[in-house]
Amino acid sequence: MAQASNHPRLPMIPWGDVRRRPEDRGSSSVMEIDCPLCGQALKVPARAINTRCTHCHKHLYLENIVITDLSGRTRINTCGDVVIEAAGRFSGELQATSVHISGRMLGSLVATRSVTITRSGKFAGVIATRELQIAPDAVFQGEAFVLHEDGTVTHVQGEPLEA
Repeated sequence: MAQASNHPRLPMIPWGDVRRRPEDRGSSSVMEIDCPLCGQALKVPARAINTRCTHCHKHLYLENIVITDLSGRTRINTCGDVVIEAAGRFSGELQATSVHISGRMLGSLVATRSVTITRSGKFAGVIATRELQIAPDAVFQGEAFVLHEDGTVTHVQGEPLEA
């Protein structure tokens, strides 16, 4: 004889209303990146965390990185964005698509799109990027090289580095 179950019945899901694919939700399922090593434009799935460049065959990381405190890493290389929060500290080589500095960074920085140093941000070293924004109260020691669309390079000198 079968016993009655005391489990509550879950409502049925109307599967016809569920949008399964990103393009069905109105968002793109593909993102476009530039290989930081060879400059080749690539289209990769929006949910991918790594890929291989079809031109130079190098392995590329696509993840976004947030540094919230003292980073133990001395090298970061990603095709995603990097955010150094106000309490974040990074010292070493950093290569990313866009970098937003609210904390402190010491070293070399290559951003294929943009670098932003906020009022609370402090940077010492060398920057190479296409777009540079430095807040008036930010500390910038070293130099920056900004590449423009026409191929010209602008040299920006910050406060001299202390020896």
